[in-house]
Amino acid sequence: MTQETAEALLARADTTGLKIVLKALSRAAHTWTSDQLSAAVDGDPEWMTEAGESRLIRQLQELRADADAGIRGEAERLLKPIFQHRQTRHT
Repeated sequence: MTQETAEALLARADTTGLKIVLKALSRAAHTWTSDQLSAAVDGDPEWMTEAGESRLIRQLQELRADADAGIRGEAERLLKPIFQHRQTRHT
């Protein structure tokens, strides 16, 4: 149920849906919950396209300035590997 809900929120393709998932991820009390939320975020096929990745980066950059420290931390955590991957693609 957790992963399916997160996938539905991410399918909205808006910052609000991503924000809700990141907030839940930052507050996950159990490893299985965290794993399911992470699987939804990491496995979103929309983000495998150039347009989807660009949208994700824009949304995460916006959420890095969120008032909630958990959301900011999750956004930053997700941006690091994306930027590293982009850097290796361009070298």
